[in-house]
Amino acid sequence: MTDRAEDLAREIRLGRQSGQTVRTTLRVDDRVLARVTDGIYRRPSSAFRELISNAYDADATEVILQTDAPRFQRIIVRDNGRGMSPEMLADLVTHIGGSSKRTAKGKRLGTVDPSDPKLSIGGRRLIGKIGIGMFSVAQLTHHFQVITKRRGDDFRTSAVIVMKTHTEEMLATISDGDVFETGTVTITSEPAADVHAQGTEIILMELTDQARELLQGMERWSILDRAEKGDIDGTPPKRPSYHIGRVATDDFDVFVEEPRLPWASADSPKTRFRKLYDAVRNEVRERKATPVIEDSLDDYLGMIWLLSLAVPVRYIDRHPFDLTAADGIGFFNLTSRTAEPVLLAGGETIGEKLALTSSQDPLGGFRVLVDDIELMRPISFDSQLRGNSDIGRPLMFFGKVVSGLGAVPSDEGGGALTFEAYLYWNQKITPKENNGVLVRVNNASGVLFDPAFLGYQVSELTRLRQLMSEVFITEGLDAALNIDRESFNFSHPHYQYLQKWVHFAVRQTTNKLKGLNKENLEAKRAREADTRASRLDTLVEQVWQARRGADAEPPPTVRLAPRGQALLDDRERGVLVFDSDEIAAKADNRGAAIQDPQLEALAKVLSAWGLLDDLSWEDQQSLLADIAAVFGVRG
Repeated sequence: MTDRAEDLAREIRLGRQSGQTVRTTLRVDDRVLARVTDGIYRRPSSAFRELISNAYDADATEVILQTDAPRFQRIIVRDNGRGMSPEMLADLVTHIGGSSKRTAKGKRLGTVDPSDPKLSIGGRRLIGKIGIGMFSVAQLTHHFQVITKRRGDDFRTSAVIVMKTHTEEMLATISDGDVFETGTVTITSEPAADVHAQGTEIILMELTDQARELLQGMERWSILDRAEKGDIDGTPPKRPSYHIGRVATDDFDVFVEEPRLPWASADSPKTRFRKLYDAVRNEVRERKATPVIEDSLDDYLGMIWLLSLAVPVRYIDRHPFDLTAADGIGFFNLTSRTAEPVLLAGGETIGEKLALTSSQDPLGGFRVLVDDIELMRPISFDSQLRGNSDIGRPLMFFGKVVSGLGAVPSDEGGGALTFEAYLYWNQKITPKENNGVLVRVNNASGVLFDPAFLGYQVSELTRLRQLMSEVFITEGLDAALNIDRESFNFSHPHYQYLQKWVHFAVRQTTNKLKGLNKENLEAKRAREADTRASRLDTLVEQVWQARRGADAEPPPTVRLAPRGQALLDDRERGVLVFDSDEIAAKADNRGAAIQDPQLEALAKVLSAWGLLDDLSWEDQQSLLADIAAVFGVRG
């Protein structure tokens, strides 16, 4: 029997010659996948991520996403990938959930490498596999248009899609195995003079109110409005440091909140993202010891940050495997027994030394621009230590794994699994969301950094907060990804193997840190053997070791400075800086007196208990001043 997609492709080609419009229904291949029209993804950035991933799989080297922020009435996503033939387009709309990628059908349609269906035509490892990425936009709109063209074709094809929303009652009336009609498709073709052009453009129209409000961050603005009127219980969220502004609900041309952006309108796309990244990192100077994206950025700018983490773009500085000895970081290789030091010669990179290859793109790179902002991975590797550890510099630990699962029957082991990874240690990871492990499958990720390191159970909370790690899956793990690509099937053999290796790598890393700290502590005690510590210093050391462990880094440096002098540079280095004038003024108002050494000791004790970790600089200042005033009251 002739496949419905083949009939539709034939109609499209005939319609191109006759000028007639082709109409059909949108269908999915499985009851569960009918849910795609209701949106299975958690946030708007997920939909954009899927469209960008589709472009990557189509061998695009550039994707441009344009919105009319902060209005969000219309969104356009354009790429220079290979485009879709009538046969590909017909297969797409008649088989949602029946992707041609990684299949023999993909070879026939020309969506995959003829010799390896796991690769794109250009040799990239494919990100998508299920066939629902295009329809991830269902959570944003039910009305969109796809315009596509292949190189060499003298026509372009347009498909206008209007999707339905399923109800429980509708789904209950259909038997298992039935094909679901999820919308209507109107297809037209028109002549194209630019025969050598290629690519796909997706136009999202009539965004839903919910999608628009999510992108505008209306929930936060609403709470802030109520807080100003005193109509809220508890502590309201802080205003984002940077935002795209807010327009009136009844007139999108009127700003009720002017934008506050970290870049200038004349800045280049790369400069804009660099300034966004620097703005978040620099929050450590004035706002919080460990900046939090949600505090620093509104929902739209936060979406840009999430996208830059997820899609396969270049790093803002350099790929971790391109680092050299000149970067001032201590390198270690994770072996089956211990973490062994790695010495690099001249300009040799750590990737060259350890034969790490997952950073290579066979097409030379992938560029994504969102509203004239070029996305880059917001991950860098400071050569400066953000603290006062005697280790003296940041450390990085690398691993390359070829599991033995490929030799096990696939129904038991899940097939081959290979990956490369690093763990970066510094006393402060900025921003907070970069703390943890992030897993990239074929150079892309739908998950965020996991601060629990895939369920690491050992009590190493302090050191875990000082680690940033990425795992680059080069083969396998796809089957362990859930349908939204934002979580894993924990029972899959590939996930379980990866989880055990991550826990092993964390143990190796923390053991090496403990060993180095122990060596430094013993050397320090030997140097200070003839120096008598004050009772206050002894007390602080006892509290610190009781809370953080005998082999922990030393307590942070505390500085009491008039009006917070030298505030910015000190805080970047992990110093706790307090305004001595403000503390003294509050103490005087309460008839209290307390000495500077006591204040410094108090700050270190609070830090030992972790009570300062999540407080803003302003709240840290107030807490220290209030406690000092209580214990310094005279009489």
